[in-house]
Amino acid sequence: MEFQRTEESMVSRSRAQRKTLKMTPHYHSVHELYYLLEGKTQYFIDDEIFSVEKGDFVFIPSGSIHGTDYEMGKDSERLLVCFGDSYFEGETEQLREKLMSLRVINIPKEYLAELEELLIKIEEEYRGQEKGRDLLLELYVKELLTLICRYHQERKTHIQEADRIIYEIAEYIRMNFAENISLVNLSKIFAVSESYLSRKFKAVTGMGLNQFVTMVRINKSAQLLQESQLTVMEIAHRCGYNDSNYFAAVFKSVKGETPLSFRKHRTLHHRRNNRQ
Repeated sequence: MEFQRTEESMVSRSRAQRKTLKMTPHYHSVHELYYLLEGKTQYFIDDEIFSVEKGDFVFIPSGSIHGTDYEMGKDSERLLVCFGDSYFEGETEQLREKLMSLRVINIPKEYLAELEELLIKIEEEYRGQEKGRDLLLELYVKELLTLICRYHQERKTHIQEADRIIYEIAEYIRMNFAENISLVNLSKIFAVSESYLSRKFKAVTGMGLNQFVTMVRINKSAQLLQESQLTVMEIAHRCGYNDSNYFAAVFKSVKGETPLSFRKHRTLHHRRNNRQ
C-alpha cells in the first residue's frame, strides 16, 4: 500500500460544481493551510476524520496523509497556501504547535473579512513579480497564521447522523490499533453488515478499512520512533505487527523511508531546532 507524495504550488484555488470531488489520500513535503470559501466537506488527516464547513481553516503538517471529498450537489471552493519549515523558525515555532493541536480551525464571523483580505493579498502577491515578493509572502503568511491562532474559537463538530458510526469505528481503531482488527470483528462489534461497513467507510474516509488501520498503526509507530528509545522490533509488536521485517516494509510504503531512517532524520531535525 503506497500513498503518493504530491506537491502543490504555494497558492492554489479550486472549485467543484454540482458533483462530488474526491481527493485520493496523499502527502506533501510542505505544510498546507486550507480555507473553505464555499460548501462543506469531510477531511481525513492521518488517523482522524474532521467535518469542515464554510469559513473553516484546516492545517495539515508536512508528511501528514490527507484527503477530502465535497458534498454531492453542492458548489464548493477552497484556497490552499503551502509553505515550508522555514516559516516556523525561531519565535514562530509556537505557531506550529498551536495549529497542530487545532487542525480544523473555526473563526468567528466578525474576523473572517480581515483574514480573507490577507488571503487575497497572499494570492495576488504570489501571482505577481514585484520586488520583495518572497519577503512579503512570508510576512503575510506569518501574519495570517498568527491571527488564526488568536481568533480561533471552539466549535462542536457537526457530524451527519448517517456518518456517525464511521467516526465511532475510527475512534475504536485508534484506541485498539494493536489488537487484531478486521472487517469481520468490527461488523460484529458495531452490529452492521460487512458489506455496508466496507462501503460506508470508503465513502466517508476515501480509503479502505485496512488502509485506515495501517495508517493508525504507522502513525503511532512514527510517534514512538521519535519519542522513545524502543527498538524497531519492540515498536512493531506494540503497533500490531508480529514480523518486524514486514512492519519495516509497510512503514516505508507509507512514509517513504525505513523506520531507522525516519528516526535518524527526525532526531537530527529535533537537534537543529533545539540549537536555534
